[in-house]
Amino acid sequence: MKIKILLLGVVIVLIAGISAGAFWWLGRPQVIVLDNGDKLTLEGVTYGKHHAPPGKKTTTAAARARTRGIAFDTANNALVVWIRQEHPANRWPQYQLYLYDKAGTACVGSAGTRSNYGGGTNEIVGVQFDSFPRRHGSFILRVQEWVPNAGQVLNEKHFVVSNPARAPFPKWTAEPLPIAKTDDDLSVTLTKLVSGADANFNRDRDNPDDAINKGVEAVFHVQQNGTNAVNWQPVSIATSDATGNHQNAGCGGHWDGDEEIADYQFGLWPDEPAWKLRVEFSQSSGFSDSELWTVKNIPVQPGTMQNYWNWTRSQTNTPFAQTTINGVVIKIYPIQQLTDMSPGSMPEALMFMHTEAMPEGMRLTLLKLTDDQGRDISNWGWSTDSYGLRDMTGVTNVNLTVAVHQSHFFEFTVKPETEKP
Repeated sequence: MKIKILLLGVVIVLIAGISAGAFWWLGRPQVIVLDNGDKLTLEGVTYGKHHAPPGKKTTTAAARARTRGIAFDTANNALVVWIRQEHPANRWPQYQLYLYDKAGTACVGSAGTRSNYGGGTNEIVGVQFDSFPRRHGSFILRVQEWVPNAGQVLNEKHFVVSNPARAPFPKWTAEPLPIAKTDDDLSVTLTKLVSGADANFNRDRDNPDDAINKGVEAVFHVQQNGTNAVNWQPVSIATSDATGNHQNAGCGGHWDGDEEIADYQFGLWPDEPAWKLRVEFSQSSGFSDSELWTVKNIPVQPGTMQNYWNWTRSQTNTPFAQTTINGVVIKIYPIQQLTDMSPGSMPEALMFMHTEAMPEGMRLTLLKLTDDQGRDISNWGWSTDSYGLRDMTGVTNVNLTVAVHQSHFFEFTVKPETEKP
């Protein structure tokens, strides 16, 4: 009998030891070490509209005052992941977080870093996500880091996060394809929506079938007054679902016969019964005279990148020209030829064109930019109100034509197809 009791006691001790070890193993911090030795630790997550780092209570007015600049609010319920960064004093970690479902069928990027505290070589940052698989029990976070001589690389390790918002959600009913909608004289029909389609970018060169390399393909038939409208293209798509997820994305389109095909990233999780798309269509040509503005002989003057930033932030600069179109104030400033950039750089020069009182749905489109000899100047949107320019060697002044015009918006509730690799 004593032997049985002794053996039972040994078993209980072993079970207790194993349980304690299991709890220690499950409760230990999740850590990812980057290629350069920087260390990232998952400190915790918050969900809702008010967010504060782990251990920072903000339930009283005094506590909120102490955490001002650290805690923050979001307009909608959002997920914030709190990451501790440990790194040398002279190096800020270079990485991005992508959120996947555990099966890897889709992923989204973050809405940005909203808060950090600590400073020096050890700080905690809050990374916001507006979308995640809310019906799932857990999901994963992958780290894409910058590695010299290799570019952007996905780390082999990842964080596992328990879903803090899992709950019953309503289910939307999809409209059967094709879905036709009309706004004024423009008619748009959505004929196809595919999640997991091949995209025209490559974020992970080692695994082309990874969700980070996939996008969404939407196919439209567009007509204006009953005629195919090749001068109208989708430029942005807002995707939402019944669980509260929402993603905004710019998109590019091209014509294939009488269909316009748009590609964008990121979508949402394709196992949802339906997505709601709000698609913005914008005009590219055929504008009326009242929508156009042409400015000639805009001067080119020397400057540096830092001077440009300081100059654009100043409220005292005098524009070279300004006008008002459709209630929108447009100001164009002298172009800055960057003396600290070599010929052929991206960019060689910067153009600052500021708009005021731009209502929702109104767009400014740069239609033409030429030098003093009438030659086209390569340009692209570089940042808010700024355009990067190339082919600027020897150019002393430029001419431009812009249009200020109204977009059309169309909403579709649709179940996406899934394209398997």
